[in-house]
Amino acid sequence: MTPTLAGFLQALALVAAPALSHRPLGDYLAQVLTSARHLRAERAVYRLIGVNGDFEQTWTAYLRSVLAFSAVSVLFRYA
Repeated sequence: MTPTLAGFLQALALVAAPALSHRPLGDYLAQVLTSARHLRAERAVYRLIGVNGDFEQTWTAYLRSVLAFSAVSVLFRYA
């Protein structure tokens, strides 16, 4: 196989893969992200960490979570 043909086939694959998979993956993500029910594994994790998965997180709680995660990340990165 010539390098030109190999490059062309690779470019074709890079265009064809997303073109063929965008519809099924989009439908799947729409179903998962708009569903009101939680999977069994999600409920187990929520129970384990003490979170109620039926409520939205407030912006202040989200800010605390982001700041705590950032602080822990900095500690692990530079420690």
